[in-house]
Amino acid sequence: MKFFLDANMPYSSLQLLHDMGYKGKHARDVGLAGAPDGDILNYAKNKKSLLITKDLDFGTLVVNSKIPTYGIVILRLPFTFNAAQINSALKTFLKAVKIRNLNNSITIVELGRYRIRRLV
Repeated sequence: MKFFLDANMPYSSLQLLHDMGYKGKHARDVGLAGAPDGDILNYAKNKKSLLITKDLDFGTLVVNSKIPTYGIVILRLPFTFNAAQINSALKTFLKAVKIRNLNNSITIVELGRYRIRRLV
């Protein structure tokens, strides 16, 4: 499984993914830091990667505009969380979920729980 990290994700999350055996890229590595959300979604879809972001607007964008996606994981964590806390929450989530269930869905991750909504 491949992941694509939005620019708002800590760069250290990329190392976390690699340490867990996943492939991934960060928006900064492909020139998409500061890019419009649609460009981020298209890149992730074209690379068959699940997008990981902290931007809640992606859920609304995908549902309302029907922009195709490979899958999105939205981390809904306290604004005050630092990189270590974000990575800890991400790692806990990735250990708990069956990754294949994230394809073609929007997943909201909160502390101690997550919700997966399938996209039609």
